[in-house]
Order: sequence, then structure tokens, then C-alpha cells
Amino acid sequence: MAIEFEGRLIETDSEGYLLHVEDWSEELMRKMASLDGIVLNDEHAIVISAVRNYYKEYATTPAMRSLIQLLKVEGYANLASSLKLAKLFPAGAAKTAARYAGLPKPVKCI
Repeated sequence: MAIEFEGRLIETDSEGYLLHVEDWSEELMRKMASLDGIVLNDEHAIVISAVRNYYKEYATTPAMRSLIQLLKVEGYANLASSLKLAKLFPAGAAKTAARYAGLPKPVKCI
């Protein structure tokens, strides 16, 4: 599969995760979200940035529990609940944030 973006095709797997992490950009992230009918705001950006930082440190994407804990540790207690994250990412916070971040699907996500 692929996403047409800025005159080129960006390769993805069957679930929309980038095949090449280096293809990621904030503009592509916004395009991916818009294809899902989501307009990203500052709260989305905080979660996505946290997921990217986690990946840089641990070479894996966080599952939901780890994401909630990470947000608490980083001082975003207002975002650190499954209910809040479900409102931001209705299709699943950990996996959708990882997809928008250009990272692999979290291992423990269905």
C-alpha cells in the first residue's frame, strides 16, 4: 500500500504504518491524520512526540499502559488516561499515535 504525498508514493503496510521510518515528517503526519478524518491539535502532538521519544530511547513503541505512564512521568497527567486518549485517537491511542509518528505498530496491540 502507499500514501500519495507531495507528488510521490510513501510506502505503508496493510495497516498504514510507514515501511521506511525516514519518510516521516510533520506534514505527512497531518496528511495521515486527515485521511482518518482527524485534525491534529496540541494534545495530539504531545502524545505523538512522547511516542517518538520513547521509540528513540527503547527502540520500540509503547503499548497503552506504557504510554499512559510515560505521559504521567512527562508531566501530562491531563492526557494520561485511557478515556482521554480514546477521545483523541478513537481507533486506538497507542497504535494510532505510533502510526502518525511514523513508527512500527506497538507489539502488544491487536
